[in-house]
Amino acid sequence: MDVYDALARARAEGRRAVLVTVVAVGSSAPSHTGAKLVVDAGGVVAGTLGCSEFDTAGAAVAAEALEAGGALRRTVGTGDAADPRSIELFVEVHDPEPAVIVLGSNPVARALVAQARLLGRRAVLVARGGDTDVAAGVEVKADDPERYLLAAPPGEHDAVVVSDHDAPWVDTVLRIALASKAGFVGMLGSRRHAPAAVRRLRDAGVPQSHLARLRSPCGLDIGSRTPEEIALSIVAELVAAQRGRPGGILAHAGDDA
Repeated sequence: MDVYDALARARAEGRRAVLVTVVAVGSSAPSHTGAKLVVDAGGVVAGTLGCSEFDTAGAAVAAEALEAGGALRRTVGTGDAADPRSIELFVEVHDPEPAVIVLGSNPVARALVAQARLLGRRAVLVARGGDTDVAAGVEVKADDPERYLLAAPPGEHDAVVVSDHDAPWVDTVLRIALASKAGFVGMLGSRRHAPAAVRRLRDAGVPQSHLARLRSPCGLDIGSRTPEEIALSIVAELVAAQRGRPGGILAHAGDDA
């Protein structure tokens, strides 16, 4: 597999990946400038730095970069940059594509992941029984929502939306999501459901700083009624939140047409 295809695939599948590039080569090193290796948490995914010794060394530096969360520059081989069998590496971490993670399956949940895909977002639907009636490109995880969030913690560019406020796992999932790095945490429901959920979480000891992150009922007030309209309102709020905008109308009263 081509290294760039492998990198794109890893990001689309929600995996952090590392691109290792040779930027300098000793005169007798079995490599060349521009040689590349793609590595994820499981090891080498694609490419080569020229030989198994360099690939192993490159994978080790990639693991270091994954832990550090940033770019690194290292000389590998003998450890001496002047030695002709050494190569210098530039190592960069690529985070997964931003995801919209919807917990629970119902018509609004299905419409929401479909809308997320239209915006080019990675869309994940998590439900204990799975779901086959979803748009193309949507990832379906037949899993307990709480277990999924613990196994695949959302990142700062990800959104988590609880689609069923009556599910038995709601309080646990909200505690996990609100304590995570997720940039957006929302829950569907009427205006009477949100205060009840907040009260339960507060009584369970969830800090106010976490509770303040919950958007419920999520979605902009556009008078939505159908699942598709509700999904549109939620995605609109999500985009507004990520762009740092209030989500109001663009026009001002009295503006010329």
